[in-house]
Amino acid sequence: MQVMQNRTVLHLTDYGAPYAGNFIASLRALERMLAETGGRMVYVLPPRAKERSWTLEMAKTHDVRYLNRGGFLSYLRQVRRLLKETNADILHEHFIHFSEKLAAWLAIKTCGHRVKTVLHLHNHISLPKNPLLRLPHMLYFRSVSRFVCCSASVAAHLIADGVPKEHVRVAENAIAFERLDQYDAHVRASLPVPKSEKLALMFGYNFEVKGVDLAVEAVRLLREREAFPVTLAIVLSSSSEEVRARICAQLSASDVPDWILLLPPREDIASYYHMADVFLSPSRQEGFCYALIEAAYCRTPVLASAIDAQKDLALPRSAFFPPRDAASLAAALLRVLLEEHTPARAQALEQTGASVKKTYALSRWAELVRIAYAEIV
Repeated sequence: MQVMQNRTVLHLTDYGAPYAGNFIASLRALERMLAETGGRMVYVLPPRAKERSWTLEMAKTHDVRYLNRGGFLSYLRQVRRLLKETNADILHEHFIHFSEKLAAWLAIKTCGHRVKTVLHLHNHISLPKNPLLRLPHMLYFRSVSRFVCCSASVAAHLIADGVPKEHVRVAENAIAFERLDQYDAHVRASLPVPKSEKLALMFGYNFEVKGVDLAVEAVRLLREREAFPVTLAIVLSSSSEEVRARICAQLSASDVPDWILLLPPREDIASYYHMADVFLSPSRQEGFCYALIEAAYCRTPVLASAIDAQKDLALPRSAFFPPRDAASLAAALLRVLLEEHTPARAQALEQTGASVKKTYALSRWAELVRIAYAEIV
């Protein structure tokens, strides 16, 4: 297999999150690996990323470029200029919209030198069902040398859509575990949760996809039918008013009840995992659920819907319940919350934490992506 020597990879992204997170940590691990053979990486971020403090700090030691606002032609010209300036060998695309993919393809065709495209799928891709609308997507796919998928489920769906399997690779997402070792043990005490109540945690910025309604119904069942004291904490990075309104509509209430807490995101996300008695991911669809792995690493029990992208994770089989089934979630939740804190239970959580740390290491992800690069240069 060819070694990635003295090659330049341009990462074209639409990533402007409040925190650098696992995505940027993974790219940095890849950059360190490529540097061992003389390779270099350029990070291309969207205009909104200029407002993030982490990008300003990162730019001090890494090659960070920002795109300017503009339409299709402006995007094409900017990407073409970056390809020329960096003499990039590979254009690795993340999170960008289809129109931007087309603009990037035209930029490659007109930049004056050979560039290979790698498309990274961080979630399932939904193609139009109409054959005419679907055609441009399939034509674009022909220009992609490698598709790197965040899970086997995403890869399987892509192949089912007609992408040749020899062009598809799986690199399960990685976690920057060291950032989870620092946390505030007093967060729970600052919340209006009675000491006698258990606390279930979930992330729910997308009400439907993340299964917020299922978690709300499961907790309601426990409180009303089992008289079991449990509070549901939902962390929202966006769409807080929409989620609030939909919870109220679901419960036919004028406001969110006191047994549901809507919380803002934190950079020290481990503080939330450590305060919880259980972490929930009742999602209807996922590409890869970072939070499940992070919670398990923090030795917090987890429960997840057995959808394709979750059931294959390195988690105990007992962590899964049937998808779209609030009653099954309620039963699983009751089982976990009634478990006694025995040495055997602590050992099981410890083993799960060690397992996910090994399986989802940054170095493992970086090596899989490096191999995909080496196959095409």
